Amino acid sequence: MVDVQASSRAAEATLDQEANVRHAHRIAAVAATLAMMAVGSPTADADTTWTKISTEYSSGIVVPSLGLAGSTAVVAWTQPTSPSSSDLNAVSFTTSPTQDVIGAAASKAAQGWGQIDYTHALFPAPGGGLQLTFAGIHSTTVGDPLIGLLTTLRSVDGSWAAPVVLGIGGSPWTGALSGAIPIVATNGSGGINIYVGAVAHPAGPDQNLQSQIGGCCGYQPKLAVDGAGRLWIAWYSNATAGTGLFVQQLDPATGAPAGPPTKAPASESAYNNSFGTALTCATTCRLVYGNAPAAGPANAVVSWWPGQSAPTTIANLAGTTQVAGRVVTAALRADGRLWVAWYDGTTYRASLGDANGAAGPAQDAGVPKGAASGAYALAGMVVGDNLLLAANYAWKAASDPAPFAVFVNTVAPPAPVTSAPGPRDVQLQAAPDGKSFRIQVQYTLPAACSKAAACTLRAELRTRTGRRLYAVTPLPGDGAVVLGTRSSVAVPRGRRGKIRFYLAVSKAQLLKAPFSTEGGSRVAETRLRVWYTPKGGPVGLSVRDGRIKVSIARIKSGALPGLAGIL
Repeated sequence: MVDVQASSRAAEATLDQEANVRHAHRIAAVAATLAMMAVGSPTADADTTWTKISTEYSSGIVVPSLGLAGSTAVVAWTQPTSPSSSDLNAVSFTTSPTQDVIGAAASKAAQGWGQIDYTHALFPAPGGGLQLTFAGIHSTTVGDPLIGLLTTLRSVDGSWAAPVVLGIGGSPWTGALSGAIPIVATNGSGGINIYVGAVAHPAGPDQNLQSQIGGCCGYQPKLAVDGAGRLWIAWYSNATAGTGLFVQQLDPATGAPAGPPTKAPASESAYNNSFGTALTCATTCRLVYGNAPAAGPANAVVSWWPGQSAPTTIANLAGTTQVAGRVVTAALRADGRLWVAWYDGTTYRASLGDANGAAGPAQDAGVPKGAASGAYALAGMVVGDNLLLAANYAWKAASDPAPFAVFVNTVAPPAPVTSAPGPRDVQLQAAPDGKSFRIQVQYTLPAACSKAAACTLRAELRTRTGRRLYAVTPLPGDGAVVLGTRSSVAVPRGRRGKIRFYLAVSKAQLLKAPFSTEGGSRVAETRLRVWYTPKGGPVGLSVRDGRIKVSIARIKSGALPGLAGIL
């Protein structure tokens, strides 16, 4: 576990009355939304593939920001250090499918401030590095200029520049590098405000997009640039005549509207005014959100883009304790495939689908270990082929004074699956010791194992309750009984074609298997998995559905001792 310690230097001065009232109103509104987001109660010691990168804190409205500098991932978050002070912490690291955090380095973009907002924008900066834009008040010292919307740059060596004022205020949610121009979007004073360029904006934002919809208010803007250099924004509006999520193309140089805003289908749910909406672009773009039917709460995680008549369903959450759209993130890979991750009330799940997010198996990404009270903000970013997640998670009991922390998790694509030759009947044999049992597996080596490099196999035989099927894992029809496993099968270097190996079968598990009678044999439906690992290559998976047969005559003769229980 990487546990990054935060400095706790407190600011003695109190905030001025106007800023304090404004901040209190905003925090109360966000907290009311987030109070509804803490759904589900994952059990203690739940499946944990997450790495903790922060110390504990007591705020459920912390929103981690993600950025990528070359191959280095950066996570930033606001760390409350006292009732009247905050730091803006960051951790940089590399990551892999087997290790979330490699070579962690902690830093502070801002330290000992009187107030730092809980949302910020971390995005590529001109000339390399990253830009981090946040809202804050350095102190109440008369003449202290560091107040409002501020920005700082992270250099390629990981150091942060001194923050400078960008604008007069608002909560920054997103930023993008449009060509060589940094653009930031905030919500504040009911508007969706656009700040163009890295210079100060003393007169206020360059654009207010919410006025196009009419009426108050706009929330949670997200910016992204597609492969053609087009700049897009999405945000939630609760205006009386325009409630829902809107997508709009902006001028990449000025941030001005370059087309009309388009409303996403069935996006009216108030839960879309939270931390769940995701706008992501590669060659093309997708908006991912919680689907809200005309009558009833949101019940699905969907993706959509203007020009499509209907959204694509990624995950159906109807009947679960989670309301879709509350805790959702998404990121497009360079090859155009869409990663989507969400919290379903019990666990985080992630799916890698096609360009719309469809046809991807839902992988269980687990939850951070602990007696948790629920999941809050979730951010995601593509690193290579993988999805890096950062979550604000209540990993301790709700009664704990500091139950929250920032966790990260790297989710890799599912192993590729091929169908092995079959199905076929396999005879159960007695092992050489005369007391145990085995089967002989005839296996055709994949092309990846037919090169000069050595290849290692491991195998599992289990029962099957569904029809014979070759597909991605988990497979429909998987039975609960694992008949036997083999942890390692060494394949000689340069070996090609078919090989044979034995797999030990447990007598205790055999007695649990659902056998039926066919002629002179007892037969059980089986599924054989073989994972193969070429030297230096990714893990692959092949699957064969078949049957295991046991001769009734041999059982009765005593040649297969101890199996009379399956007759």
